[in-house]
Amino acid sequence: MNEEKISVIVPMYNVERYLRQCLDSIVNQTYKNLEILLIDDGSPDKCGEICDEYAQRDSRIRVTHKKNGGLSAAWNDGMEMATGDWIAFVDSDDWLDVDFFETLLANQETANVEVVQSGGYYWEEQRGQFVRWAFVNPFIARSQSEKDDLKILAMLRAGGKNTKGIIGFSWGKLFRRQLLKTHDLVFDTKIRAGLAMDAVFNWDVFEKASAVLGVVYCGYHYRITQTSGTYKFDPKLVEAMEYVQEQFFQRANERNASGKLRKAVESRCLRDVVHNLQRYFFHPDNPASRKEVAIGIQEMKQMPYYRVAIASRNNPYNGLALRMFQLALRLSWVWPLRCMVGFWNHVDRNEKKA
Repeated sequence: MNEEKISVIVPMYNVERYLRQCLDSIVNQTYKNLEILLIDDGSPDKCGEICDEYAQRDSRIRVTHKKNGGLSAAWNDGMEMATGDWIAFVDSDDWLDVDFFETLLANQETANVEVVQSGGYYWEEQRGQFVRWAFVNPFIARSQSEKDDLKILAMLRAGGKNTKGIIGFSWGKLFRRQLLKTHDLVFDTKIRAGLAMDAVFNWDVFEKASAVLGVVYCGYHYRITQTSGTYKFDPKLVEAMEYVQEQFFQRANERNASGKLRKAVESRCLRDVVHNLQRYFFHPDNPASRKEVAIGIQEMKQMPYYRVAIASRNNPYNGLALRMFQLALRLSWVWPLRCMVGFWNHVDRNEKKA
């Protein structure tokens, strides 16, 4: 019987409505050798009180109350506190099946890997939709080429259900703590939640891990709420995304990456250009005038990494909708882009349902 300890890190901010469901799903796991690290990231609601209540009832729980510093910093704080053999990251508005950790650890024992990834269920609260994201078959990535394929999937979050695109998330995984500690693998605190902090972190993990296992089992429930950043207007998005692109391009350059890995980085960047159009330029809450929006889009196109992505040709990772955006951006068709954003939103929703 495996007796290795799992450190479960749960940062939280303003999730009082969902927190008890999350914590109950952790403390009631069939695998009992857990260290449960609750990071109250300066939450303005009753999250801190709920954490203290649970800690009084379960000696495995340790609570830290801190000034708000963002999700990346909270994950890192949890990793510093962790003493387990494995680390698991759980979002505080998500929940787990009762056998989640037992199943992942049992699969690791048979494969001898440093990272284990399960499938999961995606629940978009605003539309009340559940989608099962699962691997069609189990896999082990050991070679550099196989791990590069995982980086590509982590960046592109390719596809909807029954794909390996879920490999890009930090949830649903067990990470060998010694791997993270040896290579000083942490989350970049300059990257905000929802802006690829997971994908950048996982790129580094896949680069250093000896092997990564994907299992068909689905035991993680991932919730997108109505207040999620997926829908919000973000006035600082363009510059924030440019920093994300810098991280991907730098890593590709360090590896002298060419071919499909380089093309994937460029495709990711182009997708984020579209993301900028969705959540900033053409968002209904943007107070800018039509002229200001047009000028802003032209300025964005001249930023180094965006410029490379827009100019990139023959990219196999760019689907039809993305190629249409690319053409419009090259030709400076600013206002037709607004209609295309609506079309892209429709395609994106259908991909999540697929």
